[in-house]
This record gives sequence, C-alpha cells and structure tokens, in this order.
Amino acid sequence: MKKKDLIKKWLNNEQLTKHESQAFEKLDAYDSYLKISETAKKFSAPDYDITGNQEILKQKLSERKRITPKNSYRKTFLRIAAVFVLGLGLYFSFFKEYDTTIDTIASQKTTHELPDKSIINLNALSSISYDKENWDDERKLSLKGEAYFNVAKGKKFDVYTPSGVVSVIGTQFNIKQRDDIFEVTCYEGVVSVTIADQTKYLKAGDALELVAAQIKEKKITDKEPIWYSSNKSYFQETPFIRVLKELEWQYGVTIKTKNIDHSILFTGNFVHSDIQNALKAITIPMRLKYVINNKTVTLYKE
Repeated sequence: MKKKDLIKKWLNNEQLTKHESQAFEKLDAYDSYLKISETAKKFSAPDYDITGNQEILKQKLSERKRITPKNSYRKTFLRIAAVFVLGLGLYFSFFKEYDTTIDTIASQKTTHELPDKSIINLNALSSISYDKENWDDERKLSLKGEAYFNVAKGKKFDVYTPSGVVSVIGTQFNIKQRDDIFEVTCYEGVVSVTIADQTKYLKAGDALELVAAQIKEKKITDKEPIWYSSNKSYFQETPFIRVLKELEWQYGVTIKTKNIDHSILFTGNFVHSDIQNALKAITIPMRLKYVINNKTVTLYKE
C-alpha cells in the first residue's frame, strides 16, 4: 500500500492489518503522527445549553448591531478565514509526504543525482527527502545530517532543516544539521541562510555556524568539505564532546567517558575508514586510553 493511502486509512481510524501496522510504524514521520493524534484526543466540545444560551446570543447580537460598524462583520469573517487557512497549512505541513527518500547508515556515504542533474553527496547517518514528481515545478528538499551540494543552475533551490532554510540558484555548498549543530559553508556562488527572522548571505569562502542560538560567521580556505575530499573529520578548537559525537555518527558506536572534561577544545582530525586509527587520533593528543566492547567505546584518563 502507498504511503498516502496508508496514512489516509490510519487517519480515518480504519483497522490496519498487521503488515500495514508494521509499515506505518516505519514511516519517518510516525512519531509526529502519534503526537498529533494524542493532542487531538484532548480536544472536546464544551457542554452547551442551546435554550439558555440562545437568549444571551440574541441580546449580544442586538447590542453589537447598535454599536458595531457595518464592515466589522467583514473583518470578523476575514479573521476566521485566516485562522482556517492557517490551520490547513499546519495540517498539510505535518502530513505532506515526499515521494523519494535517500538514507545513509553509519560508515556509509553516497552520491545521489536529482532530476535536474544537481548532485548531492550524503555523509554518514544522513537523509534527504524530496518530491520527485513535482521537482521541475519546485526544487526543494529536507535534510537531516550532513550533505555537500553541487546545484545545477535553474529555479530557486531550497534545503529545509530543523534549524533553518538554505536557498540558492546554482552553487556548491555544505550543510551540517545534527542535534544542536547547524553549519553552512559556501564553496562557490552565493547562498542565503534563513534562521528564524534573520537572513544571512554567504559567498564562496564564507561559513556560518549556529551555536547556543547565536550566529557565528567565519572564513574557510578549503575548496571542498574535508569529509568529502579526504574521508576525514577535521576540527579546529572544537569542544571535545562534539568530536566524540562525530565519531559516533561516522562509526555507529556509543562512546562513554570516565573523568573527562567534555568542554576542553580539540584541534585535529580522524579518518572514517578505520576506527582504531580514528580513536588513536583523538585519544593520544588528549592523553587518553580507550576500550572497545562490541559497539561501545569507553574513554578514560591514563
């Protein structure tokens, strides 16, 4: 069954088969649907005394007729209509499904070509979703994780992330959106980045980072993202906790620490091809030791 038919059946409270229930639980927006459903259940119509309130309503209307200008009814109607339209917009923003999704797992990178020949290089544990059928009319997609874009010239190209929207016409840029990390780097052309009510424009060599709700701008000299060109993660005076999170994303492991200051700044890099070498690269400079137990890595002081 198609996604839209499955969602429609669920919204209508129709009984799902075991196979359909399993397929529905695997949808990317499954958690959002459940939250909306639970919230909707909390709404209930208040008790209403029709007979008793009819007289009160007549009295109120009579009073408003004497003191209200004629065009106020039109204004009231427009306000109600605006609320209705807003409600529809929120509904469809929750339930719109893209017809194409590309995912990567830990330690995996992939290259994907969009219908307009734009190229997207996805880093590990990342995902893009877009509407392939309507791509010629509207070039937009959603991103979770990190991706390097080489956008073909044409109509406006929008990338939506939980932290902001990046818009371009044709250029090369990198977006990183992981947990509380949001970074945009422009390698060619110009991109606009909209965060809340602020819009910043980045030219080639410009980068932007959102940290603790504050926007920081910086310069870069690389021609391409290091994760893409060298298969490495590079850090310049970066809090150690972010280095550990990046290693978790790249290798699909869980990192535990003992008596380690996570705020200490780290400068260096680690490879994406060998976890032993990667761990040595981040522990030796910090005078740390590590133990690997299946998918759990424990770091501790010497």
